[in-house]
Amino acid sequence: MDGPPVENLNFITCAVWVPHGIAKTNPEKVEISKEDLARIISETKDEVEELEEVEAEGGRGTEEVADEAAMEVEEGGAEAQIEGENAESGESKAEHVSRKNDDSVDFETKYVMKDYDDEDDDDNVNKLLQLGKMAIHASSDDDPYISVKDKDDVDSEDENYEILPTDNLIAVGHVEGDAAILEVYVYNAENSDQGCLYVHHDILLPAVPLCMEWLNYDPGDEQLKPGNMIAIGSMSPVVEVWDLDLVDCLEPAYKLGKKGKKKKKIPGVGHKDAVLSLAWNTYAEHVLASGSVDQTVILWDLQYGSVAQQITSFNEKVQALKWHHTEPHSLLTGACDRTVRLFDCNDSDSFKSWKLDGDIECVLWNKLSGQPHHFLASTDKGTVFGIDCRQEKPLWTLNAHQDGCTGLQMSPQCPGCLVTVSSDNTVKIWDILGEEPKLIKEDNPKLGVLHCLSPCPDMPFVFCMGGDNRENNFKVWDIRNSKKVRTTFCNRIGLPADENEEGSDEETEKVNKANTFGGNSIKCSHTWGSVIRRFC
Repeated sequence: MDGPPVENLNFITCAVWVPHGIAKTNPEKVEISKEDLARIISETKDEVEELEEVEAEGGRGTEEVADEAAMEVEEGGAEAQIEGENAESGESKAEHVSRKNDDSVDFETKYVMKDYDDEDDDDNVNKLLQLGKMAIHASSDDDPYISVKDKDDVDSEDENYEILPTDNLIAVGHVEGDAAILEVYVYNAENSDQGCLYVHHDILLPAVPLCMEWLNYDPGDEQLKPGNMIAIGSMSPVVEVWDLDLVDCLEPAYKLGKKGKKKKKIPGVGHKDAVLSLAWNTYAEHVLASGSVDQTVILWDLQYGSVAQQITSFNEKVQALKWHHTEPHSLLTGACDRTVRLFDCNDSDSFKSWKLDGDIECVLWNKLSGQPHHFLASTDKGTVFGIDCRQEKPLWTLNAHQDGCTGLQMSPQCPGCLVTVSSDNTVKIWDILGEEPKLIKEDNPKLGVLHCLSPCPDMPFVFCMGGDNRENNFKVWDIRNSKKVRTTFCNRIGLPADENEEGSDEETEKVNKANTFGGNSIKCSHTWGSVIRRFC
């Protein structure tokens, strides 16, 4: 059965929050000259034409051609890359390869956790841009489809770009028609009685975003100061890392991996297919994990922009990853072979595994449980499992939803507060502090099929979620709108259960309706300037 026409597509694929105080007060606006834009177009034109030729010959989609053209990482190519990467660091190729491949070396030594901050920046992080299809005028003066030409007037909206220390950013993956967009929202719960939510800026992406991970590690900074970066996995096998403090940028800060070119016999680096999951290691800050349709997990060394380790112990695509919150070498994975695996990255050939009732949708460590061995996992059957990684069988099994449980998040500050979303269009709030989970609240946010859920890192009860309702597909929700939620959880972290509301749960919901921000009430006008993107 055919899906909806492309022009009718409008859905959210993924979202992630940025903590308070991270973003620059005044993000830099990228000024691109005609010459620079012409250079960018020229650098990508040959690749686009090559893909079009192959597509015309085979009658297949661009992504399929790209997937088939991408080749496996070859040992010789990897060694050549390592040799160039270590030229400035003083480490020889043999020493680098020996350290990365020696199973007897512990995790901290293998990934140089103690002294990686002293390493020089790799010039290869700003490699060739791959923008996808874009047309093809460096100036609006040359574009026959733009009737209103560029003007040199002063931007009167500069004040709207200022980001306050109390603002949170939300990076949102949005598909609208044939456009793939990274939208950067600003959310501030203190700005007014009803809070504030608006789109600060957006970026056109070359491929549909499937997952996102925020990180503050910027290898492009000479002093390795914390950055404000977003890693994006997409239908492309290449992971792109964008700088959220830049507005109107056309290219990512750097890329992880490289597509192979079959005709030119150039091998690829990294994944061979779409990237479904990402996880940043907050202890080893230069390590990012990615899971792919190609049934592998890659650990990337962000300092070098290279593959540090590849895990191949999967029988299906890998769509869930999570590093342990206190053990930097422990990586939890979920794959579509119905198996959760826990790897010790000091020895990735050995792992513990749990076979569940369906394809794994999400995995999550229960950080506030007081038990560092406890984690949660959800499946496409709508089931949520509570598991102690020291035991073979789950601690409990919860039939949470009638369809796949696509989002699984704990409150970052309130113990036992679990929120789940599902393809059955519902969101549910659970109390898992006791021996058995208890349903506290169920709601239909009218966002359609729900694809993602993300908790605000600075507020215990604020979550955002996205779905496929083309009229209303994104919301930020303070779950304290529900009286049952307040009476169950607020006292656990010293907040009042009720302030002025004394009515029923339904009446309280109506009173606090304004605290729920929906995509239907926020209209973002995408201004592409003189650049028009067209996607295959």
